[in-house]
Amino acid sequence: MIGKADDKKYYLNLFEELIDNEIKHIRKNWFLFLVCFFVSRQNIIDEIFPFAVVALSSYSYLRGCSLLMLAVIVGAIFSVRLDFVYLIMLTAIFVYFFSFRHEEKKSVLTVASYSGAVLFVSKTTILAANGFNMNGLMLNALETLFVFSAVILVNEASKVYWKVRKGSFNVNFHRIKKEKPVRKIESPDDENHSESGKILYVDKAREEAASARSEECREKERDSSRNFTATKRQTVDIFSDKAKAKIKEQLLWQSINVKYFEVITSSKNTVVLSLTVKTEKSAEEAESAVELIVRNVCGMKLKCTDRVIASPNYYVLKFKNIKRIKIRTYSAAATKDGSAVSGDSFAYAGRADRYYTVLCDGIGSGHEAFAESNSAVDLLSKFLYTDFSEEQILRTLNSILMFKLTDERFVTFDLNIIDYGTKEVRLYKAGAAPTYIISRNNVDKISGKSLPLGILDNFEYSSFKKEVHAGDIIVMVSDGIIDSIGMDPKKSLDKYLELVADKDPQTIANSILSYALRGQDKVIDDMTVLVTRIG
Repeated sequence: MIGKADDKKYYLNLFEELIDNEIKHIRKNWFLFLVCFFVSRQNIIDEIFPFAVVALSSYSYLRGCSLLMLAVIVGAIFSVRLDFVYLIMLTAIFVYFFSFRHEEKKSVLTVASYSGAVLFVSKTTILAANGFNMNGLMLNALETLFVFSAVILVNEASKVYWKVRKGSFNVNFHRIKKEKPVRKIESPDDENHSESGKILYVDKAREEAASARSEECREKERDSSRNFTATKRQTVDIFSDKAKAKIKEQLLWQSINVKYFEVITSSKNTVVLSLTVKTEKSAEEAESAVELIVRNVCGMKLKCTDRVIASPNYYVLKFKNIKRIKIRTYSAAATKDGSAVSGDSFAYAGRADRYYTVLCDGIGSGHEAFAESNSAVDLLSKFLYTDFSEEQILRTLNSILMFKLTDERFVTFDLNIIDYGTKEVRLYKAGAAPTYIISRNNVDKISGKSLPLGILDNFEYSSFKKEVHAGDIIVMVSDGIIDSIGMDPKKSLDKYLELVADKDPQTIANSILSYALRGQDKVIDDMTVLVTRIG
């Protein structure tokens, strides 16, 4: 059951979004803030501060709009003289970038023109109010031209800088490029064969490599992409008639005739594409072709969510853009004293529309427990790349383990699936230890009461759903952690997680393992901690 905070839902409001955005700007661009402050204080003539407009426009175009940057530049001007004309101009420029922050990046010419126009209109209005004269108008025009040119030059200089830094700028530097040595990463299997009782702090900051099937699909996409275009080209808005025509034309080259084409927005930042096609190809081949062509033409990644086979040659396909959020899983583990390997097995990976973490614990310890838990994890990983529903996967997995395991053997099962589209986590438990969700320093404990896998034919599992947000942390532990902490009545994992909630994920995993082992002379059971951070 879900703890006391189960019915609470948290949403990022506009104010919190602005605060988070400003913090990110400070951490990444603190040096630019200092540069822009001192640049904005400079003036060419007594009453001209064009560098302030250039600094704000260039920074907002390259790095994104920042309310703090606006305050820094206004403060720089006010440190020289209280000039409220520039306050109005800079605010207008900031509002422009803020209004289009979620849209496609504008052309640098558009941005430079807008900044120059704001300056020219503001200065000319003040000039007309104070007494119009031709010299003042010419001065305003020259200042506008300076702003327009400076914004473009700063943008181009930034492009050249990053190209040179990445080594992709095509100039004759006549230098030899040294190949970077490839760092060999040992497999988890090698780590498991360490000395008995040794605590293994395993850094799982790297993501698990995709399966052979997904790798093959990516290879096909890359090969097809080379056939469509030899050089990188500008993408087209998917809502435009030009995009529609291009997509239809390229699908026709693939022997796919489009009979119906519609693009709609179902919600914020969500695009739905509906197609009715006629082709001799299979439905899977048609889906892959549409996904690849839309990606090449519009730069948008789509995933087929619905498919209707109207007749052998007619398919009705529905696609949806799925924006993947950054998810990482970290771990810490300890092997029971006297055992060569851990009986706990785990896996984590991301696929097209979801990210999963699974933790299984075989009964007892040693090679037999490892073989049972590892087999369950391996089977689940394969099922997740099929069209089976999550319920079908669990029941099929239980049936297979019923045949493979003896009457006295079983496997606990703990599965978390994070849905990229719905931004929710689905939890499935069978005899597993509780899962903890840390959300803004609040800890929710989620426990199940069902039996492990491989015991009963009429298998029943515990399932839960919970909305998650960027910054949330999901903690999964094996029974060894819970049993070890339970031996000391003064210990409480719930309260301990509140103390370490603000730490980085790997530190949390290591701390939980150390907390469980504190005060014990030996490792009494296999212990595993998985910490997954969202965003």
